[in-house]
Amino acid sequence: MTSKQRRASRLMLVCLTCSLSLSGCGGSNDHSIPRAAVSGSIVLDGKPLEAGIVRFVPTRPTSGPKTSVPVMSGHFEIPADFGPVVGSHRVEIQSTDDGGYPLDDESTLDRLRAAQVRHIEIVHVPAIYNSHSRLTANVVESGPNEFDFTLISPVRRTR
Repeated sequence: MTSKQRRASRLMLVCLTCSLSLSGCGGSNDHSIPRAAVSGSIVLDGKPLEAGIVRFVPTRPTSGPKTSVPVMSGHFEIPADFGPVVGSHRVEIQSTDDGGYPLDDESTLDRLRAAQVRHIEIVHVPAIYNSHSRLTANVVESGPNEFDFTLISPVRRTR
């Protein structure tokens, strides 16, 4: 398994754990809040998003917990028991990685410590799709909830 695959596997596990704990507030036994399965794809600048998180954040008049769904190889999917609540949502998409530094490379870790770098985070998805997202989705109780998002990074101006 390559270091990239290990990172993606770890991210998937963390995302799934977060998703289950966040959406677990209502739990699969709480049928008072209707939830739905969702799936879809995310493409960033023409390539599938390698790893990340899609968050469904309820917007008025929809109420309920937000739901996080892991993204792997440009695809996300979550069953109804842990899916977002039915209704309108703002969609946030995030993807971060460790910059390609293998966690078991002692010499790299020593250099980072010497430079007082405590956490490496490279943000791939622009803020217009995560913290400032205007992406939306309407999750329906019956029928397919397939959402495909094509993201484009803003062009950076150089002097």
